[in-house]
Order: sequence, then C-alpha cells, then structure tokens
Amino acid sequence: MTSPLIILGCGYIGGRLARTALAAGRPVRVCARSTGRLAPLGEAGAQVKYVDAAMVKQLGPAMASMDGATVVYSIPPVGALPPGHAMRAALQAAAGGGIGCFIHLSSSGLYGDHPDDDTWVDEDTPTAHDDRAMAGVTTDEAAIDGSTFGALRTVILRLAPVYGPGRGVRTRLRAGNYRILDEGQHVISRVHVDDVVGAILAAEERAASGSKYLVADDEPTTQLAYATWLCDRMGLPLPPARPILEAGSARVPYRNRRIRNTRMKQDLGYTLRYPTFREGEEAIEQEERAGE
Repeated sequence: MTSPLIILGCGYIGGRLARTALAAGRPVRVCARSTGRLAPLGEAGAQVKYVDAAMVKQLGPAMASMDGATVVYSIPPVGALPPGHAMRAALQAAAGGGIGCFIHLSSSGLYGDHPDDDTWVDEDTPTAHDDRAMAGVTTDEAAIDGSTFGALRTVILRLAPVYGPGRGVRTRLRAGNYRILDEGQHVISRVHVDDVVGAILAAEERAASGSKYLVADDEPTTQLAYATWLCDRMGLPLPPARPILEAGSARVPYRNRRIRNTRMKQDLGYTLRYPTFREGEEAIEQEERAGE
C-alpha cells in the first residue's frame, strides 16, 4: 500500500503506525492537539498538523490535498459537542476530501462493565446499552453505521486493551500502581501495539465497507496468570489485591472479555506477530534492551 495516510488523534498507536508507514515510503500526516509530542515524527518525515476535533472546521483542512488517502480516526468521543457530532463531521470532511478509506479505532469495552468470565464475545455479540462511560463510543460507532457517503469505505476496529513498550501491565508494575482485582480470577484479552498496526494495515487493504472487527490476541487469560508470569519474569513481587466492590469505594468497572479474533484473521488474512502475551512481552524486553 503506497497511498497517503492521515492519522487523526495520533498518540501511542498512531505513532507506531506512522513510523511503519514512513518506513514503507508512504506520505504520512499526523494530527493532534499536542503537536509538540509529534515533533519526532515530523523529523522522521511526517507532516504535522494541529487538530482539535471539538473545532470541527479543522477536520476538513486536516484531510485536504491527500486524495485517495486512508484516514485512521483515533480520537476519543468529544464530550464538548453533541453525541456523534465530531464523528459525523469527520466523515463528511473525509468524503468531501476524496478520502478512500476511513478506519475508526474503537473499543472492545462495549460489552459491559461487569466481569463475565465464561462468555466469549465476537462481532455478532450484542453490546451493552447501560454503560454510561461507553455511551460516546457507542454513538461514534452509530455515526459510522449511519454514514450515507457511499464512496467512502468505512471500517471499525474494536481494540482489546493495548500493551507494548512503555504501556501496559509491565509499566504499571514498575510504577507500583497495578492492582489485582478479586484475587485475579477474571479473564482479560489484550493485543500488542504492533498487532494493532498490522490489523489496521490489513483492514486498509482487505476490509469491506461497513465491516467491524475485534482485534485481540489468541489467548485470553486470568489477570492473576498474566501478572504472576510477568512478575516472575521481572523479579517483582505480586501486587496487592482488592475487591472490585468494597465498602466506601466506587465499584471498579471491568470491561475485559474473552475475545474471539477469528473474523479478523479469516477476513483480513492477518497473522498475529504476538499470538499470546508471552511472545509480546519478550518482544518488549528485546526492544527495551536495544534502547539501552
């Protein structure tokens, strides 16, 4: 793929994606409210633009003069605007700007905020409608589902919790702010940031318009199993536990699920680089050693 790439809301995932695209020789434009942290990408060859999605008039210029580009929309729901307004404005700007593909990075947290350790979720599993914290995510997805811009190919990727160098349980263990919930009995799915990048590129190449995919690795595990393996690897003690619901404190929301990634792999033809957390964490260690 050699078409231009525009990343709206370029953060942790967007930075990895931008560097991958630049290495492939693609024109890349990265957009965010904090352009200072995008300076290294600018030095690497990306165009850097300031964009605040709450100022919807900025969305058109952000996507101008890059006909046929792919847009990766990685902006959280904009609470300062009516629900879905920023997303609808972005879709309209993309269609008017001759964008070829619009990929929205959504969340796998749409299936409820209570633990459900036995159920596997896939793209056909109904999402929860009583989770207020995820209402904006639901509305943004609905705006894409209701898009009437037929020439604009839209794709939604619902991401499991993303980990990688500088982000995830490893980083929180080092900082001392990670907690085991309910003795670690609940199941989590996850995905390495480089597999998110791979899934985005596969969706850009192969996904049908209007499609949705869950993006996760192959092996959901309990929180305790993951933390125990990682603490042993890092030579750290297991962090303290706390109940999800305890007197005097608000209940801790728990949106992780056993995620079935079959459709992503079959439809997009994507092979995970890190099918379990073990391979992913080993890759993080290698990258950290190389950085040292």
